Amino acid sequence: MRQIPHRAALLGLVTLAIIGSACTGISGEAPIDRAFIDMMVPHHESAIAMAEIAQDRAEHPELEQLADDIIAAQSAEITQLTGWREEWFGSSDTPSMEEMPRLPGMSMPAGHSMSGGTMDMTGEVNGLRDADPFDRLFIDAMIRHHEQAVEAAGIVLDQTEREEIRRLAEDIVEAQTREIEQLREWRDLTRLWRFSISAHWAGGRTWG
Repeated sequence: MRQIPHRAALLGLVTLAIIGSACTGISGEAPIDRAFIDMMVPHHESAIAMAEIAQDRAEHPELEQLADDIIAAQSAEITQLTGWREEWFGSSDTPSMEEMPRLPGMSMPAGHSMSGGTMDMTGEVNGLRDADPFDRLFIDAMIRHHEQAVEAAGIVLDQTEREEIRRLAEDIVEAQTREIEQLREWRDLTRLWRFSISAHWAGGRTWG
């Protein structure tokens, strides 16, 4: 009879361990949905910061419009992501741009500093403040940035069980893949059409 309380206590400890594993992951890592939110919010914040610079510095109206679209779309997604984090995990707090966590399996892009499992996203933002020629370097930076988001979305699509996360990840893949294709077309124009006589004499802008 004396073993019954002992067994009850042991069962309680096992139950707590199971709950803890469900909350933090067997290896001690955050659940994939929380990890995705914690990575994507500062990633979006850095894209918005880059786009805000483009609003002031871009020479071509196409890039100004893209910057407006990025700010609108990714601001809305940040609101959605932080709302889910509050609802599912009890807090809307996410890491800063200086300490953006990478999802397990993500590649390490060139030009980013890394400490442990986090990346400092401010370097690319700050690099655009004095970039010259701005439009071409903004295009290159945003292509790399979008490729990171598409990669992260692909990882979470393979693992998440939440339909909300799945739909958002699919939207990210679709929208940002489309924008990557458009940015690459514009980048090709900067290489192939560096000078247009007709646009020059008309006083118009040229890609270059």
